[in-house]
Amino acid sequence: MKIEMEVSNIQYLVDKIHRAKISFLKLITANDVGATGAHQAGFHLPKNSWKLFFDSPGIKGYNKDKYVIINWGNGLNTQSRAIYYGKGTRNEYRLTRFGQNFPFLKENNIDDVLGIIRNFDDTYEGFIIYKESVQDFFKESGFTKDNFNTIIINSDKNIEVLKDAHGELQPDKSEQLVLFPVTKDNDKDEIREKTFRPKAHILSLLGDELIKSPVMAIYELVKNAYDADAMKVDVNFNNIDKEGTAFISVEDDGIGMTSDIIENVWLEPGSDFRKPVDKLSNARIIVKSPIYRRVPMGEKGIGRFAVHKLGSEITLITRPLLIKKDNEGNIISTLLADYEIKLSIDWNEFNQSRHLSDVPVVWKIRKDPRVFKFKDRSGTYIELKNLKDIWTKGMAKELKGYTISMLSPRLEKNSFKINLSFDNQWLYDSPSIEDLLEEAPYKILISVDKYFNMELDYKFSLKNTSKIGEREIKDDERYNINIKSALRPYLRSSYEKQGFDDIEVEEKLLSFDKEVQTLPFGNLIFEFYSYDLDSASLRDYSSDNKLTKTVLREHSGIKVYKGDMRVFDYGEKGNDWLGIDLERIQNKEWFSNNQNIGYVYLNPEQSVSLVEKTNREGFIHNKAYDLFFIVLRYLLTEFKNIRLSDRRRWLNFNRGVTEKNFAARINNFKELVENSEIDTAEKKEKLIIEAKKLEEKYEEDTKILMIPAGVGMTASVALHEIEKLVPRMEETIQYEFLDKDIIVNQVAELRVYTEGIISVLRKGGSEKTDINKAIQRAVDNYKRKLKDRRITNILDLDENIENLKVEKRFFVTIMMNLIDNSIYWLDTVNREEPSIFIKSFLDNNVPVVIVADNGPGFKDDISDIITPFFSRKNDGIGIGLYLVDTIMMKYGKFDIVTEVEAEDYGIPKEYGGAVVKLTFNKI
Repeated sequence: MKIEMEVSNIQYLVDKIHRAKISFLKLITANDVGATGAHQAGFHLPKNSWKLFFDSPGIKGYNKDKYVIINWGNGLNTQSRAIYYGKGTRNEYRLTRFGQNFPFLKENNIDDVLGIIRNFDDTYEGFIIYKESVQDFFKESGFTKDNFNTIIINSDKNIEVLKDAHGELQPDKSEQLVLFPVTKDNDKDEIREKTFRPKAHILSLLGDELIKSPVMAIYELVKNAYDADAMKVDVNFNNIDKEGTAFISVEDDGIGMTSDIIENVWLEPGSDFRKPVDKLSNARIIVKSPIYRRVPMGEKGIGRFAVHKLGSEITLITRPLLIKKDNEGNIISTLLADYEIKLSIDWNEFNQSRHLSDVPVVWKIRKDPRVFKFKDRSGTYIELKNLKDIWTKGMAKELKGYTISMLSPRLEKNSFKINLSFDNQWLYDSPSIEDLLEEAPYKILISVDKYFNMELDYKFSLKNTSKIGEREIKDDERYNINIKSALRPYLRSSYEKQGFDDIEVEEKLLSFDKEVQTLPFGNLIFEFYSYDLDSASLRDYSSDNKLTKTVLREHSGIKVYKGDMRVFDYGEKGNDWLGIDLERIQNKEWFSNNQNIGYVYLNPEQSVSLVEKTNREGFIHNKAYDLFFIVLRYLLTEFKNIRLSDRRRWLNFNRGVTEKNFAARINNFKELVENSEIDTAEKKEKLIIEAKKLEEKYEEDTKILMIPAGVGMTASVALHEIEKLVPRMEETIQYEFLDKDIIVNQVAELRVYTEGIISVLRKGGSEKTDINKAIQRAVDNYKRKLKDRRITNILDLDENIENLKVEKRFFVTIMMNLIDNSIYWLDTVNREEPSIFIKSFLDNNVPVVIVADNGPGFKDDISDIITPFFSRKNDGIGIGLYLVDTIMMKYGKFDIVTEVEAEDYGIPKEYGGAVVKLTFNKI
């Protein structure tokens, strides 16, 4: 119910609270409505509120939930979910599941009051007191803000039952107990007030903490020049190797600063001058530069601390360009100011003995053109003396590398330039990056627009040899797709790592499907150059092996650009922010971070939701960043698989290896022996016998390795389900009256999971396997997962198939891998009715099993998908289908079914996704 200003409504609510078994009040926050991006929308509940919904508090390590129907008045009822999150790092209660049209979880409800009532008949009522009525509620009820986030309990013993005007039962108010009772201010308390008076030394501390290095200080000054509409900025290091006389000068040809800007912006740290905040929406307003309409790169108002990081004495000289604009921001006229400003600061005066307000900053407005530094143009000049760091040649080269990377490689020519100069030839032998990019064996360019539409161009070529051949992907409908649904497994994995349970994960994915129509950071371009650094590979493409390694050492990593300027510290040495090296550890087919040079380009106007940290260490981790990270992980996985195909072909060529499996090579060896000119049949026979022994040993070792692989997969699936089942079983036995049917069902579910593990542990020996029962066993292992994801499974099993001579544990492993793949890829297409179809039948007396789904289908050839460590899955290892193919070599054949074949086999047309078949040896 909504409580508005009428006193009668408020009195009715107060009476309701006094008659209730348990009541709860809380102020609705931005976190509740999902405005902070930290969690899902849903009311956060304090830990002492567990009695409102549960019989016992939550236990750390387990999630616990209860569904309740809440009556909100006016015919609105919600089947909501009270949940305790105890898994992972989470330890909180929350009330969720209100439906998309629920009117009280909007941003305009922030600072309203939520009330939940649990009546003596254990029914629930909810109400919202609008912020405008809160004071009236306090007045009528006697409550204060101290009653928020507390449980109000009315004892159900010795209650004097009264009838109120509404004819409802009311407990005596004298029996009311308030946990954490209100403490009122004592009239004798003394209240004092004072504003902050920071010491002057705080500016020195801010400079040291916010600007982490002298190189980053230069970057901040360069950004200031860019924001001032400069075409160039000159950074000069003078007498840099002469201690005592060294100084740094930074000069730009921008629009300069007026005295008003000096006073009200430059001398006000934290100013939002360039990106003010809209008071209603709390969103940043982009104020573009007046001449070139640049989106400002400096938005924190802390760049001026850069000068303190570099030196303790600063001289600033600036001459402004006075610009008049109309109401729409168009320039009407420009006029070079007839004055110049000179400001000097000695940071040594900002010490701990003085307050900041006691240290004045003085500047002079010069009117005599004869003493102007800027005679006929606007601009700003900063000179820094008494340098804090002794600069070395290594630091100079590091700064040169930073300078190269500060500006986007896609920056328009002559639009902005950084001129870096050391007057002692320290930068004479700095290598260039352009030639290295041109030599890269693997090049990819991917664009993703704000509607999730992807376009991909890829090229593999080797500069020094044409024998291996080139490969190019362009205008390929397999890759030029909408990737929104393909991101779902990545999101699912992220939510699971955050501790959300299966139901919540599905809710959040549904919300993503329905509510997220555009990328919060707008259009994105991903440009990537990748290299292999072994000597044989370098020979095929590099002009200078040593130089290639040197430049890669300096420039490897994935950098991010907003418009023309770089976002630090992505792409810095040691900053593997996308986790490429971790992937390399888990899967050797991944490349290392130091083998690549990558660039991510963002539109600065569209990407305001990606907010830079004040310390220049990347973006703040909000919802927009999470999706940004996931999109890039998806693009990297796509590139890894495309690259892998060419890398294998390249390696095999250099090694002189044809792509044959072990069995084919053994047979080839036998043929060579038979056709050789060995002088006696006895010698030939000995070689053939040795080859057969090798073949048998290979099959035995493969079998040994397949067992733990199969067990691992089955066990991981079963244990995941058991982990969720155990808390449910514990909760069942805590009830005063045990429900036999629930216990029987839960024990039966546990048996399914344990038997699944046993089925792949138990050695089959020479016994034949009922493949239809084995198929059912594999499906049962995924029963709950299929249900949670709303995936139907249709089994069309031929009862006439005789038992096959195939070990049950291997066959179950095969089927589980195929089902697991279907479940994963069905998650990427957002079907209304996702489904898996399994058929067993005899084809000319040959047993065949087909597994089909209505997912996206295969993007790759069979030769790729059965290759070890090839996987397009998020966190995929790439051994599943390799395992299937390896097992089937012994029992028959594994293959992809074409559309025509699927029709011939009687597979329903709606299953047009991935369709595979297992063809067994004749009965």
